Order: sequence, then C-alpha cells, then structure tokens
Amino acid sequence: MSNIEQHTIDKLFRDLSRVYSTSATSMIGLASIKTAIEELVCNDNDLATEIRKLSDAVKNTQPRMFPLDNLMLILDKEIQTLNDEKQLSKGSIDKILNTFRIRMKSDLDALVDHGVEWIKNDDFIVIHSIEENIEHLIPEAKKRGINFKILVLKQDIVTTGKILNILNNNQIKYEVIPEYDLVHYFDKITKLFIGTQALTNDNYLICDPGTSNVVSECHIHNIPIVLFLKTLKLSHYPATDQNIRKNSFQDEHDGVEYSFSIHSNDIIKLELMNHIITEKGEITIDQIPTILDQIIAEY
Repeated sequence: MSNIEQHTIDKLFRDLSRVYSTSATSMIGLASIKTAIEELVCNDNDLATEIRKLSDAVKNTQPRMFPLDNLMLILDKEIQTLNDEKQLSKGSIDKILNTFRIRMKSDLDALVDHGVEWIKNDDFIVIHSIEENIEHLIPEAKKRGINFKILVLKQDIVTTGKILNILNNNQIKYEVIPEYDLVHYFDKITKLFIGTQALTNDNYLICDPGTSNVVSECHIHNIPIVLFLKTLKLSHYPATDQNIRKNSFQDEHDGVEYSFSIHSNDIIKLELMNHIITEKGEITIDQIPTILDQIIAEY
C-alpha cells in the first residue's frame, strides 16, 4: 500500500474518531473491510496476501485504532490457518468478520450493563470526549429512570456538537463550559467519566487531546475518575509505539508568523484511575496482565 493510501486511511480513522467512539469507529472499519474484500479482484492464490495488505494498513494507522488493531491480529491468525487447510475464501473471511461484529456488540452490551451501576441519582458527571460512556452508557442510564446531570467540557465544534446531539436526543440535563472553567465546579461535580482508545502494555491510556489535563485536575481535587474500557482495547504495544501523530502548522497573527504543533492523542497513567470498568465488571490493575495474555493468546 502506498504512503498516500495509508495517509488517507489514517485521516479517515482520525476524522471518524472525532464524532464516534473507537468501538463505533471499529465497527465502521469492519464494515468497510467487508466491502473491500467483497469487491477485491484477485486470483484465489493471492487472496491471503491481499487481505494481509489490508490488515497491515489498519494495524499501522496513526494512531493505532483499537479494538480494530487486535481484531486484525486475530484475523491474520485465522487467515493463516484457513490458508494452510486450503479453506480460505471470501465466504470464510466474511464469517470471521461477522463473528467480530457479534463479539464487539456483546462486549459493549455487557460494558453498558456494568457501567450503569456507576451512575446514581443526583450525580453531576464530567464528560470530555466521545466514547462508549457518552454514546451508550449515559443514554441507557436515562432510560432506566436515573436522575443525573452532565457537565460537558467544550472541545472543537464537531466533537462537542456530537455530544450535545446525543444528550438532547435522550433528554439528558447538561451544562457546557470551557475546560479551563472546571476549577469552579469541583464542589459540585461527583465523577469524571472517561473512555480510551487503548490501554498500553506498560499501563498508559491513549486518550483524546486535553484528557490528560482534565484527569490531572480531577485527581488533585479528589474527584473519582471512572474509566470504561473494553478489554479488546488492551494493546500489546507500549505507549511509545502507539503511532501517535504530531501535526505541525504554520500560522500568522498581527504580522508575526509562527508554527505550532498538536498531537493526535494524550498519554495518561492508568494509576490515576479510581475505577476500571470493563465488560467483565470492575477490574484492578493487577488483573490486566492476565487479561492481556488471554487476548494475545488469540493471535
């Protein structure tokens, strides 16, 4: 795959993650992979090679996209097995992708069921970005009759607009403030909810830009920080190998030209989390290596 094609895939995933959770983005990615394989024109002998090229492109995105990255590693193993047994076909690959979609939906449903337990009447919960907690968990809590309010920390107009649409559509009470105004709410808020794009094998979270500052402030002020994490987001890579992208720009103000840079993601220590909620329920940091070993064993 050419650098231009890889760059296009990277940008598509980054754009999608601005308005969807990484799980939703991964589901969109799976649907796109399914379509690409259906439309692939090649000899049967070249099918495994062509699908691996597609898998490699997904695994090399900037930043890495989980859970899709792990699913592609599992797919690589399945392709090798099917190819060795002379059973590889578009139909057999389609069955694997369907299994992935079912697994992701099941994991999400379980995460929401466990997560709703962390929303209580009269909670005032801080939300910073779009992840499973805002897409599914908070609307489900509203459906169950829990009375709570959301404090939305304003980001770019696209991301904040998506959050507000979800809250409005589900008739959830909220207030919007700039991130720097959070200092005036520490006597009112009850929890910070965050998601993550990945949990690295050296115990760092890969999160949306700005999340690190919010987590640090809440930690200092003893606000409980609740992480919602599907275990397929556990990464076998360290934080230094998550393909975090640095973007640099040129700008001008009052005749002064300057350059500035922004990274695609923040890196946050897992130890700052007070609670880690997964599709398996609440887990501790000590349990994570065993869970990661189980995921790695799949590929």
